[in-house]
Amino acid sequence: MSVSPRPAALTEEIGRTRLLPEQHGQSTSAQTVPLSILDNTVVRFALTSAVWYYDNPGEDSGALSAKLLASSLRKTVSVYPQWAGQLQWMPYDGSRSGQRHGRVCITYGSPTDPGVELIFARSPRSLASLVPDVTTRMDDGSWCADDLPSAQLFCSTKLALHNSSEYAGRPCISVQLTTFGCGGVSIALRLVHCIADAIAMFQFVQDWAATHRALLQHRPLPMLTPVFDPALLDGAATIGANSDTADPELLKISRALPMARFNWWASAPGCPEPMLSATAVPPELEGMDLGPPGDPMPWAEWDVFAPVSHYLLYFTPQEIERIWEDASLAAGLEGARISRLDALLAYIWRLVIRARGMEHDPELVHMFVTIGVRTRLTPPLPDAFLGSPITLARVSLPAEQVASSEPSMDSGVGARAIRSAVSSFSPAALGAYLHDAAHEVNPQRFWRAFLGRRHSIVTSWQNLDAYGVDFGSGAPPRYVDAVMPSMDGCIHVMEAGPSPAGRGDIETPARWYDSPVCVSLHLAAEVMAKLVRDVKLASS
Repeated sequence: MSVSPRPAALTEEIGRTRLLPEQHGQSTSAQTVPLSILDNTVVRFALTSAVWYYDNPGEDSGALSAKLLASSLRKTVSVYPQWAGQLQWMPYDGSRSGQRHGRVCITYGSPTDPGVELIFARSPRSLASLVPDVTTRMDDGSWCADDLPSAQLFCSTKLALHNSSEYAGRPCISVQLTTFGCGGVSIALRLVHCIADAIAMFQFVQDWAATHRALLQHRPLPMLTPVFDPALLDGAATIGANSDTADPELLKISRALPMARFNWWASAPGCPEPMLSATAVPPELEGMDLGPPGDPMPWAEWDVFAPVSHYLLYFTPQEIERIWEDASLAAGLEGARISRLDALLAYIWRLVIRARGMEHDPELVHMFVTIGVRTRLTPPLPDAFLGSPITLARVSLPAEQVASSEPSMDSGVGARAIRSAVSSFSPAALGAYLHDAAHEVNPQRFWRAFLGRRHSIVTSWQNLDAYGVDFGSGAPPRYVDAVMPSMDGCIHVMEAGPSPAGRGDIETPARWYDSPVCVSLHLAAEVMAKLVRDVKLASS
């Protein structure tokens, strides 16, 4: 986590407003909906956030006019009325049987709905001075994204539960439209993670873009069909989330899954001051039986104040195929079948561990892989399901094995371990985990990941068509910034740029690895310097 002096702001705020659904106020009955089991587990997570940077579409286009973008946004919010509502804690009364602590809900349709925040800003800079085009970025195989200070392009805002306590009157979504000196425009979204993971965010922005194009071209508005029904996910919990007591056999299945159980409330010793408040047991739970304690967080492994660098590494389809073939050959010695994402993550993990100087370290290192559960449940959740139905699988190996340069191991051992961990999350195992999580005394008590020298967190956005978001300008975005925390060990995978025209059809759908791939890395600055040197040496 970098704490270097904050540079001068790159943007000037010129206005902000709150958008409410067009039908707001037409009904007198507000609705309160508890969020899902998994939504509750990610309340403390960083915001779900991305920025789309578009070059100047031309003076006569009007496609990216702030007025029209605001109008189309409001029409889209009208189909997502819950997201204009008030995210808040549910009341807790420990004397009531079955009531649980730390649960959130959304109330919407109320006169006091906070709405969706919309910020208008401008910057004198040109987009070309901030981010090179995709060809230039990829030519060298890597790009130092420190040159794009995303945090300085955001105007200040505090969303609901930004500090885990304040929420009244605060929105759960903020949208910022920034016009640059060159005539380019950026569209930035920030959402509280418990209402939307990346899939839900992309669905929203694609719906907004489709609505915007219809208004721009004077066509009928598209039919949008988001599914806001958190109970659908809760219904997948084996035996039910609302039973008074947890089933011991289901707990055994759940806790055999490869997952971390780092306990905030057992982690005060050594905790950095900015996070210390999260380690306090809530007063209303003092003296209660809190259940198994889990593990204290290994703060000695993470210097949260050390400078962090951000780089993007680019891989061609041919490189992805070679990495997969090499890992498959090694993994195949054990009869394992791995995916291209398994192979790529193992390759990156190996680079990171070597750059951290742990080639001869016999102790365990850990990669936490974010997995979505929409398609893993039986029956699966709808594609348009809103929320944050995700969890994290822990992959653990001795550092010396991950970093091995032996041809018989290479990335194969890491890829095989990743595949084994992710495959553990079967429908039955997830049902047991949901049952377990529903009966936790507080769902934010455990962090299923960690960062620092021995830990990495992976998020992947493949197949979300990030560069296909078209607000009617006819050109793909210059750059899509998947905004991740600037913390040592954050890894992110997505497409590197727009897909080739005509790639994929109904019979042969597009595959994320058929186009160049971008891997975003946030690592301690000295580690990143070594990793980039190693990558350049290997490719020379």
